[in-house]
Amino acid sequence: MCSAEGSQASLSGSLGGRSAAVAATKGWSPTLAHQVEKSGDRWEIMNFSSAAVDAFLRFLYSGNLSTNMTVAVEAALMAEIYDIQEPSQICEAMLLNGTSLSDVYAMLEVAHRFPEVGERLRGACLRALLADPEQSLQDAWTLSPKLLEELLATATNDIGDYELAKMILSWQEKNPHQSFANMLQDHVSLGGLSEERYSDIRTYAEQVGLGFAVDQMWATAQAATGDWTPDLFKYMEGKWQEQCQEHRRAMPFVGCWMNLIPSSLGWKPPPHSHGPHKAQEEVARNVLNLDLHPGEAMTWFLPIHTIHVSGISFTEPVSGVLPGGEASVEVFSSSNGCQWDLLWSSARNNFSCRTKERVRWFKLSAKHQAFSNKLQIQGVVHAG
Repeated sequence: MCSAEGSQASLSGSLGGRSAAVAATKGWSPTLAHQVEKSGDRWEIMNFSSAAVDAFLRFLYSGNLSTNMTVAVEAALMAEIYDIQEPSQICEAMLLNGTSLSDVYAMLEVAHRFPEVGERLRGACLRALLADPEQSLQDAWTLSPKLLEELLATATNDIGDYELAKMILSWQEKNPHQSFANMLQDHVSLGGLSEERYSDIRTYAEQVGLGFAVDQMWATAQAATGDWTPDLFKYMEGKWQEQCQEHRRAMPFVGCWMNLIPSSLGWKPPPHSHGPHKAQEEVARNVLNLDLHPGEAMTWFLPIHTIHVSGISFTEPVSGVLPGGEASVEVFSSSNGCQWDLLWSSARNNFSCRTKERVRWFKLSAKHQAFSNKLQIQGVVHAG
């Protein structure tokens, strides 16, 4: 028999007798068999619903998890407590085979209730949602506030500031009784947006009652004005030529305006008629391709400028995923050269490639394949 009182489920005789119960559970998990053996005729399970307990018991006897998605996840989490992984694998397969967004949201809420065992299924739900965040997060405002905050923090590299701002504003429109102002300010940065995109966001924000929040965000972003560029390295070259036209020998581009730091002392720039130093400069100015051998990396440092990144691109296609799912190329950014954030990965198609603050360090890593290409960094450049 299975009964539930509050958050406690009690089993009394449900397993068909103690000896039969031990026999039934040993095949699944020694941990579970030991629990049943020492519990005697009454086995109390805390925090799980009677429906989940019933689904779990039926699974032990049949190997099938035949119930709705929410109960299935709860039963799978209960199984994990006793070192039984099969129900979680069944739930993950359901997610991979396509599940309604409402079911994914419900599964995520259940997994979030059991942090000590829910990490695996919570991760599977997040991966399902972040595969196409612009579509799958449209109704995420229905989640609990704590879970929504966690989801947005996880989605930092999966959706751009412009798209995320419009999404949060749409949540405000759908749910006018709850203020999303703090969430907008915490998770969106307007520093990398063009005037046109800011104007679009400002108009929408005014319509849903968050114009004041966007005004504050824009004022902060514009406190130090900058120039938008589609290619940081070309922009830097233009500024160098403009400001150092008569002092290029005293203020060389490589060394004063930009530093290149190869991971290998044996790194060589492409052949050049004026020698390796000129070749290195033209790599830094995005005139020549950056060539890296497998396992090599290149770091850029901007001594004078910073940039609020809103996107990156390459002049040629970049091979994506290697056997085993590993990225062939990764790009990182940093404000101080010590703490690095992943800015772009060839293994992900939906990376937003944005930074939450102004940065002056970049690193491109060629994982296991040779790299010959030009990296273009887009965003708003600031002096100092």
